Amino acid sequence: MRGFGATALGPVVTAIIQLGSVPVFLHAWGAARYGGWLLLSAIPSSLALSDLGFGNASGSDMPMLVAANDREGALRTFQSSWVLVTSVSLVALVLGFITVWWIPWEHWLKLSSLSNFQAAAIIFVLGAHVLVSQQCCITESGYRSDGNFATGTFWMTILRLTETVAGTTVAVLGGSMLVVACTYLAVRSVGTIAYILLLRHLSPWISYGVRHARLATIRQMVAPAFGFMALPIGTALSQQGLLLVIGARLGPISVVSFSTLRTLSRLSYQVIVAIKYALWPELSSAFGAGNIFLARTLHRYACQASLGLSICGGAMLWAFGPFIYRLWIHDKVAFDATCFHVLLLVVVTTSLWDMSSVISMSINSHCRIAAQYCAAALLSLGLAWMLVPQLGTVGAALALLAIDAWMTGFVLRTTLRQVQDTSKKFAVALFAIPRFRHALRPADYNSSLTSNSADSLP
Repeated sequence: MRGFGATALGPVVTAIIQLGSVPVFLHAWGAARYGGWLLLSAIPSSLALSDLGFGNASGSDMPMLVAANDREGALRTFQSSWVLVTSVSLVALVLGFITVWWIPWEHWLKLSSLSNFQAAAIIFVLGAHVLVSQQCCITESGYRSDGNFATGTFWMTILRLTETVAGTTVAVLGGSMLVVACTYLAVRSVGTIAYILLLRHLSPWISYGVRHARLATIRQMVAPAFGFMALPIGTALSQQGLLLVIGARLGPISVVSFSTLRTLSRLSYQVIVAIKYALWPELSSAFGAGNIFLARTLHRYACQASLGLSICGGAMLWAFGPFIYRLWIHDKVAFDATCFHVLLLVVVTTSLWDMSSVISMSINSHCRIAAQYCAAALLSLGLAWMLVPQLGTVGAALALLAIDAWMTGFVLRTTLRQVQDTSKKFAVALFAIPRFRHALRPADYNSSLTSNSADSLP
């Protein structure tokens, strides 16, 4: 519950960031320049892969080891991951500095307000921001493993809010895109140092260094780490990649239209993400202690919450979305009702399979899901490329709906095997009235730690 309380702050901050920063940037820069900013910031997001997935892999492995009373093994995982991520980040930064200046960004992205040199500088600074953020991913695994997930999540959310407030303030004061990018980098760097120092204070046994790093540990984590690396690849393809397709086919104004519509459609999804990340360390600990019953019960309740929130939130946005959008954007971009309605359906399918996938992620058994997601996302780009010229941004939304429908069926089949559940029992539980008061009683929770009987499930 503490974890959910901390992650529940995330959707609020995300809403503030997305709903608040968009009109500010549109006012400060105009639609064309802001569309260029979206395109430029989408490119460095691929550098999020520079941690090779080891941040999340260690975030799942360390709680399982601590639950099994193996802190020494958890420290080996932490230091091995940190050494690898830091080394790869430095190499990626050097390679980016060498190559970014030689690419014709101005021509490729149809940028009318920036020179090629300015675009390259902005991409490099935003890339450095992403690489600094990778240190937070490794540090967060330490918070997860030692019962401090709520604390780590809270302060990471505050850091996100702080850097956004600083960046938008600079933009309002007349700062250029490059100055805003440098502001993001400076705030993230200072915040990351403070985040690391806080972990050292809360968990002195978790230390940075190379003494406990082991090549054998890295080899053991390669498969799940690459699986976690594939997940952001799929996300980048289906989100930033789709923006690039729209930009290449329709131009920056359409990028702003689709991006803002998708942001509004995903408001309820932010709460679902909060539930997912709050469950992650609890599921890792449950599997580490061999408690399949608890994992199965949490999965059923989580999917119930995900489906209910996405449907109810989608219905409300279907009715009030146009009014909210016009109030938010101030008629700077036209509201595309058809695209918005398709994106609301996308949220329902995304919410269900993404929530269910946390089971596989919590035990580092998500490689097949990640591979399927990347393949489906890549196919969606080809589909969007064909549909966008005829259907506009609606074609891009339909491409997203197609891959999410496929992923829902695949992920649910995989997860039900892992929690030893059946399709029939899961479906019954999914649409049953949840007994949350029963689930939240401490005595019932403690008794579940020693029970693995499927027949005793509520």
